[in-house]
Formats: sequence, structure tokens, C-alpha cells
Amino acid sequence: MIRSLYSGISGLRNHQLKMDVIGNNIANINTIGFKGQRLTFADQISQLLRSARGSSANHGASNPLSVGLGVSAQSIDTDQSQGVFESTGFATDLAINGNGFFVVRDGSDTQFTRAGNFTIGANGNLVTGSGAFVQGWNADENGTIGTESPRGDLNIPLQMKVSPKATDEVVLYSNLDMTATSSLATLDNAGDSGITSVSGTANNGIGGTHSVEITGVQATNSTNTGVLGTMNLSDSLSSLGITSVDGFSITVDAGSGEEVTYDIAGLSTSSTVSDLISSLNQQTTGATFELVGGAIVATRDYAGDGSTYNVQLNDGASGSDLVATIFDAGGTFDANSGTASTIEAIDTFTDATTGNVTSTLLELSADSQTGLMTELIGLGEGGVSILAADGFTATGVNPLLINTEDTSHTTSILVYDSQGETHNLSMTFKKTSTENQWAWEAGVSAPSTIINGDTGLVTFNEDGSLASFTFDDNVTAFSFNTGNGAEEMAVNFDPGAFNTFNGITQTSSPFTTSAVRQNGYGLGELDSIQVDTNGNVNGIFTNGVEQTLAQMVIAGFNNANGLEKVGGNMWQTTASSGNPTYGQSEVNFNSQIQSGYIELSNVDLVREFTEMIVTQRGFQANARVITTSDQILTETVGLKR
Repeated sequence: MIRSLYSGISGLRNHQLKMDVIGNNIANINTIGFKGQRLTFADQISQLLRSARGSSANHGASNPLSVGLGVSAQSIDTDQSQGVFESTGFATDLAINGNGFFVVRDGSDTQFTRAGNFTIGANGNLVTGSGAFVQGWNADENGTIGTESPRGDLNIPLQMKVSPKATDEVVLYSNLDMTATSSLATLDNAGDSGITSVSGTANNGIGGTHSVEITGVQATNSTNTGVLGTMNLSDSLSSLGITSVDGFSITVDAGSGEEVTYDIAGLSTSSTVSDLISSLNQQTTGATFELVGGAIVATRDYAGDGSTYNVQLNDGASGSDLVATIFDAGGTFDANSGTASTIEAIDTFTDATTGNVTSTLLELSADSQTGLMTELIGLGEGGVSILAADGFTATGVNPLLINTEDTSHTTSILVYDSQGETHNLSMTFKKTSTENQWAWEAGVSAPSTIINGDTGLVTFNEDGSLASFTFDDNVTAFSFNTGNGAEEMAVNFDPGAFNTFNGITQTSSPFTTSAVRQNGYGLGELDSIQVDTNGNVNGIFTNGVEQTLAQMVIAGFNNANGLEKVGGNMWQTTASSGNPTYGQSEVNFNSQIQSGYIELSNVDLVREFTEMIVTQRGFQANARVITTSDQILTETVGLKR
């Protein structure tokens, strides 16, 4: 009976201990980085009442007879599973996704934690909420981490500055529009041409000056004059000796090899000269008739070449004597005395970029009605597409001067010198007369002065990809004097990989920016920090530079359950946990550090409430064992009455 009494007492004690574990888990349901625990029981030593006996010929075997003496707490195990992450937005709030612990120093003690709610102290140290120093490796002034060096307190140099860095490379990334032209041709001086306007844009974008020399004369119309020079408009045809007008016709060459004949009707011998001229003009097309100096003059409306465009007047087979009498031409009159055009135009073009000079004999266009030359088509190398010169006639010794602009694309970017001062570096690309080739020119703002390397050529393959990028004069960089006491600068241009489209290209697409990145910067002060998944603490400076300031150390254990809780979300090593192994996030322990998050408690409240119910029932049952044993002892004491 005493045994059952003490067994019940051990049950009460250990179920109370289990309630203590459950209560601690629930109390820390919102504790950052907390790991829940569980208590496991083991039965206590049993008292042997009878030993086991083996079987014999006269008796069978019997089992041992023993009575247990209660329950004991065998272990309190820690659940090291991952807790849920909560986003906070603070760069110094950190959570370990995976295995491992943050390492901190509290006085002379090294401790470990999963609670990453860190802050930066007044002296720049990264500390826990209780003031313990977070451990890791600090970078040198160049941002280099020496992970082989001893660990120490992580320190963020709040007053750190990054010295200026002079630009030594500019990355080019652009498209040069192969079809683009820059501006319209402009008439600089008409010379003796009589031209009043020009139109068109620079061929292939090549700009320069066109000096156009025009020689020769325009075509003249075909004309002929009757021989009877005493006529008046009021004279009748009969008074001039005309006896018949039957069969009188006019044949006009249409200029295309076909002739059109017009039979002149409505005339008689009593008609006047005025009637005759009116009928000729009204009933024919392509020739004009008028009375000049007492004779009828016929003018061919088409100038032509002076021989094939003509007018024939015929008396016909019926015997009209009108042509023979008035024009004394034996029955046929040809208005065929014009002169063909002898105009030539030579364009001498001076390339504004290279200074090259080329001369081209231009094509001329004649008016289809008059035969007069009215257009110069296709000016020479780098010329305008059309030069309109409506009805020009004047020629002489003074040339026609026309200017066109280069097709070009200019962009600029700020570069830095050794003192952090900025300079505006510009790049201008201009088409050249060579196919798939552009000239480039670099410039820099005052007070800087160029030393060399400011010009060169860029060429493209047939598909528009980059073929070459070269400097003139065999230099390799654009050099200039800053003009402010800083070091002389040499800037390399990176146009992209050859035979690819990842740098400068030439396609039939709009121009795009050409200078996209440079590697210099001015003086910068620490503005903010970021922690990456590798545990690197990176400083972001006001000049845009990002530099590594430190790296956090992560500790791992062969038996993390063997760590001892020391309060304040901290753990320390024991003989059971073994010594820690130190490493880096992402490299060791299959872990990553997440900035802007904290790890919450991994306590499962539903499970804890369930365990609480089971523990309560166990406590109640053990209490009943004690009260029942007490009642039995009471009855036993009462036997003496």
C-alpha cells in the first residue's frame, strides 16, 4: 500500500513538471526564435517480489514478480524545427531559413540564438535586443572579407565615406538608324541658275556642300513663217489669190511617234485672214498660229529635240492652193526649226565630315509638254534626292550652292575625375560615304581639353551587328585634361561584343541612347545597409556605390538538442551538444539569411492544449491513487477496534 502511495506521489510530481513545460511553451507562443519543448516519462525502478524460475521435469517455468515504484521524467526535448517568418521591413531584422544559429558575445561568453531582431548601437555595433554583440567578420576598406581571420563583433562604420573613383570605362549600347536622314537640303546661293527652291534630304545621311555648275542652253520651240508678208487680218482669202480651200488640213506630231491630222472646216474663199487664224487655233492641238509682220507664224508647242516634233500644213488632193499661196512652200509647210536642250549639270560634293570631294554628272528631267529641262535628279555622293528647279533657264559662270546636314546621333553621359568632379562626355555618330560605316567623335565639356583619341570609326556587318570599333591615329582610349587639377583621364569605350547585338547596332529602327553606363563615382557617405542571403552586410552610399562592410557568422551543431537554454532567447553549448562549427550562410548548414524577417516561435498551440488535457487527466488519476491508498490505510488502522 505504501508503494502505491508513493507511486501516485511520483505521478503527481512529474505530471506537474510536464504542466510546467506546457505552460512555458504557451507562455512563449509569441517569443521570437523560441523553440518548443516536450517532456518524456520513464518508469522508475521496480521491486522484485519473486524471481523468475525455469522449467523442470516436475514444474513449469514462472515469470518474475515485480512491482514498479512510480514514474520519473526521462528527458525534456527541444523541437528545433523551423518557425514561421514574419515580415518586418527592417534591414537588421534577420531570420535563418534552414539550420544554424546566430553567434553573439555577451561579456566573455559566446552564445547562440535564432532570434534575429538586431539593431545598430550608437558605436555602430550590431547587437541583440539585450545588448549582446553579434559576431562575424568585418571587411577592410576595400570591402574584402577575410573569413580566415578571427571572428569579432560586427561593426557598421556609420561615418564611413567612399573616396571618388575616376571613370575609366563607358559602356555604349545604341542603335544607329540606317535609314535616317537629318535635315532638308537648303539653297545657299542660286548662282546664275535662276533656281528659287530645292527639296530633298541627304542621301545616306552624308552632309556637305554641293557646288552645281550648269552649262548649255534650254530647248527652243520649232517655228516657221509664211512668205506673204503683206497680209492684214481683214483681208479676204480671195483677195490674196486663194481659189479653193477644199482639203486643207494640219498634221501634228504628238511627240510619241504618232501623227494626228486635223481637217480644217468652215472656211471659204470669202473668209478673212482673221477667220483662217481662228480656225487653225481652234481646230488643232499642239501648235499655235498668229499674224506677225504681215505673215502667219506657226509655232510648235513641244520643243522636243528640234527635228521630230513638227507641224505639217497640207493642201490635200482636192487642189486647195491655200498653203502654196500663203506660205509658198510647194504645198507642204514644216514648223521644224527648234533647237534641242544642251544643258549639263555637274555636282561637286565636299563631304563635311571627311573633306572628300567627288564630282557627278547629274541626270536631267524634261517637261513632257514644253521639252524644257525642269529638274536635276539625284545629286551626287551624299546629295539630295531631288533638286526642284521649276523652269530654270539661266546659265552662267556662277555655280549653284546647296548644303545638306549629316545624319548624326549624339548622346552624353557624366563621367567622374579623380577628385569626384563631373564632366559631360558626349559621343556623336555621323554616317560616312562608306556603306555600313559611321564616324564617331567624342567631346568633353569645358574647362576640360582633349588630348587625343576623340575620333574613330564604327562599322557594321550586313545584318546590322557590330563589326569593328576603332580609334584614329592608333590610340586606344579617349584622353583629356580635366582642367581643374585632377589627374589626366583616359576613358575606354566598350561598344559591345563583335558580331552580336548586345552593344552598338545599325538597323532600320529609331535611334536609341548610346552611352548607358560608366564606372566612376564621386565622394559617397554611408546612407543605408542591406543584408543578403549570404550574410553579407552591404553598405549603400549616397553616390550609388554598394560595398561589403561585414559578414555574419553562422554556427552549427551535431546535436542542437544538446544546447542549454540560458534565457533571453539564448543557448550555450554543453558536453551533449558538442562544440560549434562556424561557417557562412548559403555555404554551410543548408541555410540562408533573410533580411527584413524574424522567425516566430514554433510552438503549436493546438498540440499544447491537447497535451494539457492529457496531462490534467494523468494528474487527476494519480491523485485518485493517493486518496484511495489513504482510504485503504485508514481502514487498516481501524482493524484494532
